[in-house]
Amino acid sequence: MSKYCQVTGKKTEVGMNVSHSKRHTKRTFKTNLQTLKFKSEILGKEFALAISANGLRTLVKHGGIDQYVAAKPISRLTADMAKIKKAILKKIGAGAEKKPAAKAKRKPNRSARLVKKTAK
Repeated sequence: MSKYCQVTGKKTEVGMNVSHSKRHTKRTFKTNLQTLKFKSEILGKEFALAISANGLRTLVKHGGIDQYVAAKPISRLTADMAKIKKAILKKIGAGAEKKPAAKAKRKPNRSARLVKKTAK
C-alpha cells in the first residue's frame, strides 16, 4: 500500500535539507498517516482507511464517511472514496443523487475601465 491519504490525496513530497553552510541535500516530507476504521451507516460496513490528520478533521467536520462522500462529486474524490460513493449510490438508488442545477445566464465579467470605454 502506497503512502497517501485516502481522503485528501496527500502523499510524500521531496524537498531539500539546507545546512548552515547552505549545502543542499535531498529529503522527504512524509504525511502524518493513521490507519483508522470508519463505519458506513448506509452500507453497514467498516472501512479501514489510511488517512492524514487533516483528512480525519475533514471527516469529522462533515459528520462521517457517508456525509463526506455525499457532499463531494465523484470527480473531486480519491479513487478509494469514489468506490465507496458508488457503492452507496447503488444501495440507495441512483435517483437520489443530486443533479446539478441549471446555470443562470450571467453577464460577462467586465472591468470598470472597459465599462467606461464602452459607455462613451
